Amino acid sequence: MTLAQIADLMGWMLLINIVLLIIGYLKITVFKGLVKRVLNTIMGEQSEQLYATIPKALVHFEILIVVFNFTPYLALRIIL
Repeated sequence: MTLAQIADLMGWMLLINIVLLIIGYLKITVFKGLVKRVLNTIMGEQSEQLYATIPKALVHFEILIVVFNFTPYLALRIIL
């Protein structure tokens, strides 16, 4: 693979991960009621604890996106 192909691959990976992150944020903002009802149905009493960990998981996911997707993509684009 050439550096240009790797940069394109990293760009697509970055785009897919950003879309997944946006979907995650929509779950805790726009679709909060629906997500809470589904978690109550599936998890019962533990649903509140699980719902409280979702924002923390999204922040960790955002950090991983920056470290493993955005930074290498930016470095490759600078090189090219």
